[in-house]
Amino acid sequence: MLRLIFGLVDKAIAFVEFCIVLDALLSWVIHDPYNKYRRVLGIIVNPILDPIRAVSLRYIRTGFIDFSPLIAIILLEIVRKLLWVIYAILV
Repeated sequence: MLRLIFGLVDKAIAFVEFCIVLDALLSWVIHDPYNKYRRVLGIIVNPILDPIRAVSLRYIRTGFIDFSPLIAIILLEIVRKLLWVIYAILV
């Protein structure tokens, strides 16, 4: 049962990472923020990216390049690895 819960959380994190990559790619192709695909992805991605953007805009000066998707994916991967370390300790 514990493996099932950890597996579902792992798949949810992988899905969010996929949505972040897809949103970043669509932002290059579809410039309209009111596009239905961008809005659906924004519902999933923006709660994660907005706090990272707020911090990165304050401390990282990169001009027009938005590194928040990359930072979010790195942080989510760290959470995934810690999740499996915790699972290994519990089992």
